[in-house]
Amino acid sequence: MWLWALVDLLTSEFEDSINKLIWVLVIVFLPVLGAILYLLIGRKQKTSALTR
Repeated sequence: MWLWALVDLLTSEFEDSINKLIWVLVIVFLPVLGAILYLLIGRKQKTSALTR
């Protein structure tokens, strides 16, 4: 699950690149909890395809 969250994070665009860096660190250092938090909270921070 954490690998899927990490791949989703790295292939996505965020409005703020600092948020992306923070999520990478959270997922790497807290794999299970970080992946769950990213899937619940972090995915909402991504830029949508419509705004690109």
